Amino acid sequence: MTIRSIGRVLLATTLCAATSGVVAAVAPRAFDGAFTLGVQRGPDYLGARDSGISVRPGFYLRWGRVSVSSSGGWAARRQRDEISGLGIDLASSDTYDVTLGLRVDSGRSDSDSPALAGMGDVKRTIRARVGATWRFAPDWELGASWTIDAFGRGGGNLGELRLKHEWPLSQRLTLSSGTAVFLAGDRYMQTYFGVTPEQSARSGYAVYTPKLGLRDVQIYTSLKFELNDDWVLTGGPGFNRVLGPAARSPLTQRRTSWNLSAGAGYRF
Repeated sequence: MTIRSIGRVLLATTLCAATSGVVAAVAPRAFDGAFTLGVQRGPDYLGARDSGISVRPGFYLRWGRVSVSSSGGWAARRQRDEISGLGIDLASSDTYDVTLGLRVDSGRSDSDSPALAGMGDVKRTIRARVGATWRFAPDWELGASWTIDAFGRGGGNLGELRLKHEWPLSQRLTLSSGTAVFLAGDRYMQTYFGVTPEQSARSGYAVYTPKLGLRDVQIYTSLKFELNDDWVLTGGPGFNRVLGPAARSPLTQRRTSWNLSAGAGYRF
C-alpha cells in the first residue's frame, strides 16, 4: 500500500468516525464553543530572516466527541487543548486521549516573503491527523501526532512529539511551558525546503533536494488568565530552531527565531 493510499484510508476512516461520533454525541448533548482573537509576531515563514505581525480571529465548537476549530481557536476549551480543524475524540480518560482529525493546510504563497520570490505557491490541501496524549503525572503530558496530505498535493508526512507542563499559579492564572520536535518526510521537505532546477532558475537559489529528517524544535511559555467563566486572556513568547535537512536549505536564512503571541477569547 502506497503512502497516498494510506492517506485515503485514514481520510475515509476519519470521516466515518466523525459521522458515528455525531450520532453518539446526540444523546448526552455536551455543547460548548468560543470566539477568539489573536495577534502574533514571528518570522514570515519557518527559517525566514524577516518577521511580521498577523491578526487571526478564531472559533471553536464542540458537541460531544466531535469538535471543529480554526487555527486561531486556542485556549478555548476549558480543560484540554482543542484539535485544529475537525476533531474526533476516539477514546478519552483522565490519563489519555486518542484523536482523529482533518484540517485545512493553507500551504504557502511566494508572495508571503520577498525571499520566496520565484519559488511558486504550495497548494492548499487537507491534512488527516492521528494523535495521542498521555497525562503521566499531575500537570504533565506527553503527546505525539502524525499528519499526512490526504489529497497528495505535496504536503507529505509530518510527525510531532511534544512535552507540556502546567503550573497553576492561582485559581484563575496558569503558566504553561512546553517543547515540541517535528520530523518531516521526503515530500514535505522537498515542498517546503527543497529547490528544483526550475525554481533555481527563477529564484537564483542553488538546487537542493532534502530527505526525511528533523524539521525544527519549538519551545514556548504562556500565561492564561481566566477573567471569569466566559472570558480568557493568554499570551507569551516562543523560541524556534530549524534543524536537520531544513536547516541546510538555501531558503533557511535564519535558523533561530523568536515569536510573541497574545489574545482574548469568549467562551459559551
